Amino acid sequence: MAVQPAISEHADQMRRRILEGAARAFSRSGPQATSVPEIAAEARVSVGLIYRYFSGKAELYAAACTLGAEAEMAGLMAEMAAIRDPRARLAHAVDFYLSRLAEDGEGALLLGAMAEAQRNPGLQASLRLRRDTIVAFIRRYLEERRAEGEVEGEVAPLARAIAMTMDGALTELALGDSDIGAVREAILNLLERLLQASGPAPT
Repeated sequence: MAVQPAISEHADQMRRRILEGAARAFSRSGPQATSVPEIAAEARVSVGLIYRYFSGKAELYAAACTLGAEAEMAGLMAEMAAIRDPRARLAHAVDFYLSRLAEDGEGALLLGAMAEAQRNPGLQASLRLRRDTIVAFIRRYLEERRAEGEVEGEVAPLARAIAMTMDGALTELALGDSDIGAVREAILNLLERLLQASGPAPT
């Protein structure tokens, strides 16, 4: 009975080692150009060991994206706190999100991961963690706006709806019908309308 925690701890350490290697490899070459053998070399493990923990590159990428997400979001929140103008503050967050999607192959890989998620519980869990991290960030932002009197009512459903809207940018960019500037303006216009609608009525 005492052996199980040690096995579990070893598995957690190995999984993190693989993810840290994947994050370095993806950062260096971009998600589309990075292969599983390159990730294995970066993490100093065998390709077979990677497939023991992950189904493939899509799951690896989704999981690697969430590895440092909390610290990343905390840094973004600190940057936004220093911006006084509400529209500029909102635009900063949207620009951060879209800049990540615009990185070489990131949007396409996320779309592939979403398509595969229903058949892959591990990938589904990674994508759920990514979504929950984004929703938590948006919710915190809305709670701060509510404290300043800019938003009224329950923020949790609004945060979830905004996260859904943001991920809709993936489809628009993948179709190529709009460039990233047009997508940015569409998202900002919609978010501003949503926040105005949820704010206090004018006196």
